[in-house]
Amino acid sequence: MRRRQVRMFSEPELEAAGERGAVPLIAPDVRIHKPDELTWWDWTVFLLHTAAEIEHALLAQYLYAAYSLDRGAGGQVQQWRRTIVGIAREEMAHLLTVQNLLRFIGGPLNLEREDFPFLTFLYPFPLTLEPLTKASLAKYVAAEMPADPPQPKEVIDEVVARATGATGGLAVNRVGVLYETLAGIFEDDDKLADGDLRPATATGLQATTSDWFGGPPLIVRAVGSRAEAVDALRAVGVQGEGLANPPAGAPPSHFDHFFGIYSAFPDPGTAPAPTRPVASNPNTLRDQSADADLERGRITHPTTRLWAHLCNVRYRMLLLDLTHALHLPEPMEDPGTGVTTSRGNLRDWTFEEMRLGVGGIAKLLTTRPLKQAPAAGDPANAGAPFELPYTLALPDDERDRWRLHLALLDTAGELIDRIEAADGPSELLGDLRASDQAARAVVTAQVPP
Repeated sequence: MRRRQVRMFSEPELEAAGERGAVPLIAPDVRIHKPDELTWWDWTVFLLHTAAEIEHALLAQYLYAAYSLDRGAGGQVQQWRRTIVGIAREEMAHLLTVQNLLRFIGGPLNLEREDFPFLTFLYPFPLTLEPLTKASLAKYVAAEMPADPPQPKEVIDEVVARATGATGGLAVNRVGVLYETLAGIFEDDDKLADGDLRPATATGLQATTSDWFGGPPLIVRAVGSRAEAVDALRAVGVQGEGLANPPAGAPPSHFDHFFGIYSAFPDPGTAPAPTRPVASNPNTLRDQSADADLERGRITHPTTRLWAHLCNVRYRMLLLDLTHALHLPEPMEDPGTGVTTSRGNLRDWTFEEMRLGVGGIAKLLTTRPLKQAPAAGDPANAGAPFELPYTLALPDDERDRWRLHLALLDTAGELIDRIEAADGPSELLGDLRASDQAARAVVTAQVPP
C-alpha cells in the first residue's frame, strides 16, 4: 500500500480512552475512524489489505531474526530459532486467511508488504530487518500483546519502554486493534450487508488448511458466512495478534512465545548475543546512499550481491507462485487421476521456495561478507534483503502468467551461472538448478511457442 495511506489519516484520529501508566501503549478501546471517501465495504477491503501487509511484513522480519541466530549456539538458541520460524509459518497461514476474507467480500487479493523506509500508524512499527536482540524482541512482544497481559504491570511497562526506545520514541501499535475492528465490522450487517458477501467463493476459490499446510497449528480458514469470517478473525487473534488472552488450555500465543524468549535473552553487556554479525536492512542499492543506515546495510561484496539478487528473485518467485495459485479455481490434484494440477504445482513450488530458494539462500547470506572494502563499524556479514519487486501484479491473461514464471526462471538461471563462475558450484546451487529444471518442464507446457 506504500505511502497512499498517509493522506487519508492522521494520528489524532486514533482515540484511546486511557493509557497503561505513563507508557505510550495503544489502549484496547481505540477506534479507527472510517474515512469519508470510503464506504463500509471499501473500508473493510482497505483494512484487510493492511492486515495482509502487516502479516507479510511480520513474517519477513521474524524469519530474518531467526536466521540471524548463531547455528553453532546451544540448544536453547536452536529452540528459539525453531519457535520463531514456526511463528513466521503461522503468519503465512494468517496471510492466506486474510486473502480468503478478501475473496469472501469480493475485494482484490493483496500480497504487498510495507517497504522501508515507510510508516503509517496502522503498522505496529517501522519495518526493520535486523538481528535478534532484546530490543527487537521487545517490539515483537509489544506488537503481539493482548489488551490485558497476565504479567505484572512493571514488567510490561519495561518491555514497552524498551520497544518504544527501539523505534526512536514511536509507540508500538498492537495488531489486535486492527483485527478487533475488522471483527466488529463483519458482525454488523448495517456496515457490511449480506449483498457484500460472496459465500460461493468458499468452495474452490479460497485456500484451506488441508490443501496448504495439512492441519493445526496453522490456521487457514475458508470463509462462507459472516459468522465464519468473525470466527476466522478471532482464531487468528487467539493464536497471534488478538487483544483477548488465549482461553485456558489453549496453546501458547505469539505473545507468549516472544515474551518467553525475551525473558531468557541476555541483556546487552551481560553476555554475548547468540547471533551472527549480520547487517540491519541489507539492500542491493546500486549507488552509495546518503542515508547512513541504508549505506551501512548496502551489500557491496560482488559475489554476495549476486547471491542477494538471486534471493530477491526467489522471493519474487515465491510470491508469484502463491498469488497465481490463489487465482486458479481448481483442486490441487485431479480427482479422477490424482495427478497434481497446475494449482497444486504452484502450491508445491511455494513451499519449495520457502525451504530451498528463499530459505536456503537467506541462511547462506548470514555467512557471506557484506562489504568488499569494510570500514570500521560495518557489520561483517550480509543477510536476506527481502526487497520487493517493482510489481506484484499478476498478468490478466493466463498464458502471460506462465510467461512471467518462465522469465523469472531465466533470470534465476543467469544469476546461478554468474555465481558459479565467481565462486564455483555448490550443493545449494545444484539443488536450485534441479528444482528449476523440473519447474521449467511444467511451465513451458503452459506456454506453447
